[in-house]
Amino acid sequence: MLLHPKQKDIVSSPARFKTIRAGRKAGKTAMEVENICYKAMASASKLHLSKTVFATGRKVIYLAPTQIQAREIVWAALKNRLHGIGTPTEQKLQMTVPNEDGTDSVIMVGGYENRENYRGLTDVVHITFDETDTLKGFFAAWSDIFRPLFLDTRGTANFIGTPKKENPNLRRLEKEFADRTDCSSFHFTSRDNPHISSLEIDDMEKEYASNRESYRQEVLAEHIDDSGALFNYSALVDVFTNTVDESTDKYLIVDVAGDGSDAIIFSYWKGLLEYKRVRYDRLNSSSVKLEIRDKAKEERIPFSHILVDAVGVGEHLPHDPLLDGIIGYKSSFSAIKTDTDIVRLPNVHYIASPKLTTDYRNLRSQCVFTLADLVNNHKIASMVEGIGKDRILEELSCYQDASTGDGKRFATPKEDIKLSIGRSPDDSDTWLMRMYFVITERLSPTNTENQVERSRIVANQFMQGESMQEFNSNK
Repeated sequence: MLLHPKQKDIVSSPARFKTIRAGRKAGKTAMEVENICYKAMASASKLHLSKTVFATGRKVIYLAPTQIQAREIVWAALKNRLHGIGTPTEQKLQMTVPNEDGTDSVIMVGGYENRENYRGLTDVVHITFDETDTLKGFFAAWSDIFRPLFLDTRGTANFIGTPKKENPNLRRLEKEFADRTDCSSFHFTSRDNPHISSLEIDDMEKEYASNRESYRQEVLAEHIDDSGALFNYSALVDVFTNTVDESTDKYLIVDVAGDGSDAIIFSYWKGLLEYKRVRYDRLNSSSVKLEIRDKAKEERIPFSHILVDAVGVGEHLPHDPLLDGIIGYKSSFSAIKTDTDIVRLPNVHYIASPKLTTDYRNLRSQCVFTLADLVNNHKIASMVEGIGKDRILEELSCYQDASTGDGKRFATPKEDIKLSIGRSPDDSDTWLMRMYFVITERLSPTNTENQVERSRIVANQFMQGESMQEFNSNK
């Protein structure tokens, strides 16, 4: 294959891990077919692998989003390229080829949807992920399934695709690879492929005049921010490297999910820094109560700084005498009034202080918008790593401004987030709940109505709105 200049830059790079963001028909898939053939057939010394003997045979993996796409796009190209050289197995989508070490290698073509089938494989020397921005739960799969496959080989991986704003895996990879010496990121457009007619691209650009965003994404391969997204994705990723002033005030947020069948999360904070997170499986109400008491003592967190999701298993915890002082949280309750009513004239009041108001439909929406403001302005940080980090990024990136024009700001309902990611967004719920304390801190004790609102909160008067809970609930 005759490589164009952008492809040559990628092939000549010694990086182990490469992100390749390219426009449609720019040549990324054709280049990867050549790459996996080379990885399968070159000697182990040329590939700088950590071993030269492969007990189960050297393996190279190419993953498209689905098995159907793998067969229609990659498998056909691979058979054409290795015709007369490799031995194909149609049913398994595997190609056996000879290598320079005098043995055979197997190229395995498959769908990301079947990712669990690759868990525990040995002698894997390379993996290519195609259309990376369409792969849901990608970072959890990478860390749990695919990255460990290189433990015995010190293999390589390429992450390729055209960017998608709904699931920006490439964007996160580029950001996280920026400071690593073993990683490189590459970007080229459809115009960089000399085999594509420039006249055709010119015509396409004119046709996309009214939809410039799609042209920038599909042809120029630019990252496009979702205009309705509440959280800036780059700022979200930055949360895990942000530096914020640590406060002496510590908080514990407990997300007690549903009937107790889901994981229960304890999230620990110093001011706006989440310094620890612990997941528990299937704790009952009594166990949660004992754990809260033990951790509050161990971490020196006052009960007044402990917030519990008062739904399902956690419903009765705020009323337990042994947890006297902790706060029960329900996302369906009315928003907390913290802002001065701008409709009333200044200095013209029938009470000593101006009336308070809020423009959020419920407490949950108020917490989402508050969190988005802190994230987008780099005022919050987290030390969480691993699957917790991956899930938080995936969950919060789905939130949109879903206001309907009734004057009340409203965030994407939780049920819609569940449908989008295929699970409950429990990990980010602890961040939303942490905003309760941020919101209540705005209540000045010098304002008469603030005093009333603070008393309402401290007394948990909003817990009396049970009759409206089912109607308003988005939990």
